[in-house]
Amino acid sequence: MRRAPTDRRPVLSSAPAHALCVLLTLLALPGASAFAQALPSADEADAPAAAEDVTWTLDIEAPDALRVLLQRHLDLSRYLAAPETAQVPRAELMRLRQAAPAQARALLETEGLFGAKVRTEAVDRGERTQVAPGERALPLVRLKLIVEPGAPTRVSAVRLEFEGALSLAADGGDAAAQALQQRARQSWSLGTGQVFTQDAWSGAKGATLGLLRAEGYATAAWSGTVAQVEAGQAQARLFLVADSGPLFRFGKVRYEGLDHVAPDAVQALENFAPGEPLREQTLQEFQARLTRSSLFDTVAVQMEPDPEQAGAMPVTVRLRERPLQQATLGLGVSDSTGPRVTLEHLHQRWMGLNWQGKTKLQLARTDRLLSLDLTSHPHPGPYRNVASVLAQHAEASGLAVTTQSARLGRSKDDERLERLYYLEWQRVRTRVIADGSISDDTPAVSANYQWVWRRLDDALLPTRGTSLSLQLGVGHSYRSTPREPGPFVRATGRLTRYDRLGDWYTTARVQLGHVLARDAVAVPYTLLFRTGGDDSVRGYASQSLGPTDASGNAVGGRALAVASVEAARPLRASNPALQGAVFIDAGHAEASWNGFNPVLGYGVGLRWRSPVGALRLDLAYGQRDRRLRLHFSLGITY
Repeated sequence: MRRAPTDRRPVLSSAPAHALCVLLTLLALPGASAFAQALPSADEADAPAAAEDVTWTLDIEAPDALRVLLQRHLDLSRYLAAPETAQVPRAELMRLRQAAPAQARALLETEGLFGAKVRTEAVDRGERTQVAPGERALPLVRLKLIVEPGAPTRVSAVRLEFEGALSLAADGGDAAAQALQQRARQSWSLGTGQVFTQDAWSGAKGATLGLLRAEGYATAAWSGTVAQVEAGQAQARLFLVADSGPLFRFGKVRYEGLDHVAPDAVQALENFAPGEPLREQTLQEFQARLTRSSLFDTVAVQMEPDPEQAGAMPVTVRLRERPLQQATLGLGVSDSTGPRVTLEHLHQRWMGLNWQGKTKLQLARTDRLLSLDLTSHPHPGPYRNVASVLAQHAEASGLAVTTQSARLGRSKDDERLERLYYLEWQRVRTRVIADGSISDDTPAVSANYQWVWRRLDDALLPTRGTSLSLQLGVGHSYRSTPREPGPFVRATGRLTRYDRLGDWYTTARVQLGHVLARDAVAVPYTLLFRTGGDDSVRGYASQSLGPTDASGNAVGGRALAVASVEAARPLRASNPALQGAVFIDAGHAEASWNGFNPVLGYGVGLRWRSPVGALRLDLAYGQRDRRLRLHFSLGITY
């Protein structure tokens, strides 16, 4: 072997070089490998410091909304907030710090910030702090996460396509399919110019599938969705393809749980025919009809989508009938009647017929009533026949009023509209309580039409919406004392509007009534108008407002107008059902519109939005009478 010249060999003259020569010599000796393994590496030399537990503070420099997001989801923040992880080895804290920028950027992307810049800074001043009382102090590291969010990414283009039965039908000229496609595109909520966030993206996709499924495409799904993001330009282009699947149509309806209700009664409530598209709203309206029929305690309309049966999809209706007979005992009090006891009995098949029979007996100090209301089980249309008889004796405003009446008619209820038309015979006799003299005794027959329309967010406890009720009656009185018999027309209307303005719940209502007849023609007292009381002009006794005769005895008016405005808000944010209210009412009943002079009532009240309706307690001041009156009522009047 040729050796290198001696003048080229390196010269080790320093002390470190000498130590290296000694080390190389030792490695050549037997047992040197074991000696080398016992030496710590550079990482192992720092191991005690890396394994030392530390704690830290975290300061996030970012806009408020982003700071909340990062504080909630960053590992650095979550570890610090939990007592069991508020102290970690220094090496683990280094790992958390290194992972934080990438984790933060991923979180910011869900808010549409794809070009955000994130960095961390750490300061270790040798401080120490206690994580818990009594424990040894730990080294404290101060961390800072700095976020430069940049411009939010906005949608620059959206393309929504369809495939499946919906696409085939639309291409074939089906107007309904074409309209549904257009409606889906128009209702797409993440449109051009809007910030592209994960929540908005998921919400828009879910809403579109919900629309398709609600319109009969029960198995609709996304066959492809792409969001192409250009972070540098802060733009996102969206492309989606929805597979509608088959259009489901109504097939056979199977009813479960029927006993004393005949199948044809529930079939009469069906708002669809076999072969029609099976839409979600149709099912919901059908279920609502069954519930409103008062024949059932529970109603469940179910359908399990099966693409193989889409052309005639079976529907299952599970029903639990109300008991054949029910009796209710009620105790109550009102400003119009005082304490009262009410006994009601409901029979689902009165006298063995397909009629509901409701018998009511009410006993109060100034009001005694006995009535029987009959309502047939539903007939196709759907409509129900109604019949009733009533006998009542009531005292108010110095008069004792005895009423006897009988009705026969038909009702029809839709989702938002109730209609009732009936013929009625009644005889009303009024007697002056002070001297016992008969002031009026009038029999009459009339044909009546009653119409109630509601568009409310909740029929029992509305906060937004409108209700409107109208009633028209054409009748003829006969053998009257002391007036002469003759024809008359009676019309009433009531409009109520509910709104929510921030924390305030507002209610405004207007009620008008008019009886058209010659002055000499007698009209039954119960068809004339008087007002005042809980649901009219508060601050006055029930039925105390209206015209009087020369002796000061109350008589009915032929013109009525009442208006009211009320605002209520929760007394405590933690209990929104309990509310305080302020209100003002105005109105009157008069013999005619000439010289009509409304009176005012105003005050404060408490509201409790109970499960069975709104309970109201009002303290009202009647401006005309200059006195306070307490009013109490439950429920709402349409």
